[in-house]
Amino acid sequence: MPRWIGAVVFFSVAAVIWFSIHLYLYFRVSAAVDLGGTGRTVIKVALVGLALSYLLGRVLAGRCDTAALSLTWVGAVWMGFAALAFTLFILGDLMVALPVAGMERWAGLDTGIATSINRWCGRVALLAAAIGLVWGINVVRSGPNVSSIDVAVKGLAASMNGFRIVQVSDVHIGETIGPEHLGRIVDVVNGLDADLVVITGDVTDEHNGGDGTLLRLLAGMKSRNGVFVSTGNHEVYSGGVGTVSALEATGMKVLRQAHVVVGGSLVVAGVDDPTFLGGRDKLPEAMATSLNGRPVGLPVVLLSHQPLALQAAADLGVGLMLSGHTHGGQIPPFQLLNRIAYRYISGLHRIGDMFLYVSRGAGYWGPPVRLFADPEVVLIRLGPA
Repeated sequence: MPRWIGAVVFFSVAAVIWFSIHLYLYFRVSAAVDLGGTGRTVIKVALVGLALSYLLGRVLAGRCDTAALSLTWVGAVWMGFAALAFTLFILGDLMVALPVAGMERWAGLDTGIATSINRWCGRVALLAAAIGLVWGINVVRSGPNVSSIDVAVKGLAASMNGFRIVQVSDVHIGETIGPEHLGRIVDVVNGLDADLVVITGDVTDEHNGGDGTLLRLLAGMKSRNGVFVSTGNHEVYSGGVGTVSALEATGMKVLRQAHVVVGGSLVVAGVDDPTFLGGRDKLPEAMATSLNGRPVGLPVVLLSHQPLALQAAADLGVGLMLSGHTHGGQIPPFQLLNRIAYRYISGLHRIGDMFLYVSRGAGYWGPPVRLFADPEVVLIRLGPA
């Protein structure tokens, strides 16, 4: 299937889902609050405006930047609230309102209790969504946190014992992520005394890296052996090869089906995201290509944006695979939805002799909100197996 057809299908499905969510929210809000005719009209207009605000902000970007940024922020915050409210409404309906209505109907009663409970479930859901939104925004503004892990790698030289790798993932520069958030990330990384910094994809959403200002700020992360990057799907969306060139212009090294030897004792390899490669099925071959000609016997750290082709990586002798992409779900209901697409969405896991770490990411995409998936920078200390 040509890429443009896939994009049309994806955005068409997303539009239908987004419309359906807002239709459901309208009926649930109307049931929870006695709005009257005028109030219902106001809610309809507000929901349409809020649903379109993020898209309008992206369309206006580069034409009217002040309006674009304002609309993008409004739309992003609304996406977070809508996701939380939708999740809580669904839970309330399935666990409380519908069972009570079913029992009332089964008993042949018309007491009005089911209607009252339905209304109060809606009110509680709206209040909880608002609290969750404020909490989740505060989590983003307070992060990222440092997650420290120790990983035992076969074949690690004694001189590399305690080697410190700092993993950063899913920064998503641009849109609503600017110097303030990037500064927090850089400060956290630079306080970790890294031997090596790696970024596992989705570095930027600026077209072709923008003017490079924000990329250069991120490239201020310090390590004794430089900063290595593997591409994510958003590098494709933001310009493809042009974005890769912008990354490399900052001094960061992008590993595309390639490897380097660090300290004479550690192979660090990187592969493109499947969106670059042309599909998930191309990932095992890309991994094999990235390791062609590697020194025999040295342990391998593989940077791969999406946590896919795990067994293929393990079979190639990778000791540690570092991924991101999932954001750990970022906010409900995506923790559940991500688990449908990916076996692992966060944390440290073992596949045969290989360790996998899936980062929750240091930034966010869309809503500036994180709930039950705090942003993180990962400090990995290597040791011998």
